[in-house]
Amino acid sequence: MFVHKNVKFNGLEGCNITLEITKAAEESGVKEGICSVTVLSESTGIVSIPEKRREILQDILDDLERILPPRTNYRDNCDPVLAAGRTKAALLESSKDFIIHEGRVLTSGNVYLLPFSDNSESSYTIKCC
Repeated sequence: MFVHKNVKFNGLEGCNITLEITKAAEESGVKEGICSVTVLSESTGIVSIPEKRREILQDILDDLERILPPRTNYRDNCDPVLAAGRTKAALLESSKDFIIHEGRVLTSGNVYLLPFSDNSESSYTIKCC
């Protein structure tokens, strides 16, 4: 099964996609396999955090901003926020794989997309096999 989704962000707040991943895995009919989630944006990262610990997202965002603030001397001479956003996204991940066991996807909590630029939209795919 292959799913392609678009997401709109509310500012720089993350978007929880855990339910979409769970639904895709269940609808795929795969009993034992892999569910791969891939972000299709250069300035959006994907992260998994423990359930009911949303404050961890803010800690991650704060740390990345402290470590990688926008600067004006990027080699590609693009917008500093976008350039810093690409680096932040690269430090996280652009894809995550989850095991499907007995028809259920196993995650370590909730899965979030995190935007690192002013772009309010992104897209991602889910592939279960």
